[in-house]
Amino acid sequence: MDFALARQNMVKSQILPNRVTEPELLEVFFSAPREDFIDKKHREIAYSDYPVAMGSRRCLTPLQIARLVQGLNVTAGKKILVIGAGTGYEAHLIARLGAVVYALESDESLATKGRNLTARSAIHWKTSPLDAGWPDAAPFDGMMFCGAIPAVPQGYLGQLDRDGRLVAIIGKPGDVVMDMIAMDGPGAVMRPRTIFQTVADVLPGFKPSGRFEL
Repeated sequence: MDFALARQNMVKSQILPNRVTEPELLEVFFSAPREDFIDKKHREIAYSDYPVAMGSRRCLTPLQIARLVQGLNVTAGKKILVIGAGTGYEAHLIARLGAVVYALESDESLATKGRNLTARSAIHWKTSPLDAGWPDAAPFDGMMFCGAIPAVPQGYLGQLDRDGRLVAIIGKPGDVVMDMIAMDGPGAVMRPRTIFQTVADVLPGFKPSGRFEL
């Protein structure tokens, strides 16, 4: 299979027509080999608009990833926390944009593969339950959840810099439509803004009660 051609088709048919227009972000998608981060038996659909199986859950689609990363407004030197990092594709994209990335994953087998795949990047890895975040490394300039969550945990908001940005897909298991949202840090009014409607698998370890909900 010609993966380079598949990447070009993905950008041209999925990402560009859906309001992802940042040149640097598009260039990263053109060049980043997503097939390396996908299980070998699924590589031929690595660039399809479909949530490919990854461990006990399914990963985000290329379009969902693109809209979330664009919503983060990543610039060089920013410190970004990626939650539910899986094998590291999203973390790799963000690092290619010049950010210092902290990748949090609860599945040790996925995290081990991610560490190996991103060994040459500015990515720090931690294997831990996802709902607590990474308080020892806070504050972060940005946070991205690589899957849906029922609500934003208050503890995460406390780890976000006052001028930071958080992006996530908010929804409960079984929802047909979920809201992809962006929130600015406590230096601004922390009101979520819907940037896209979609649906994704809920990340493990998150519960709605006692959290910030829409």
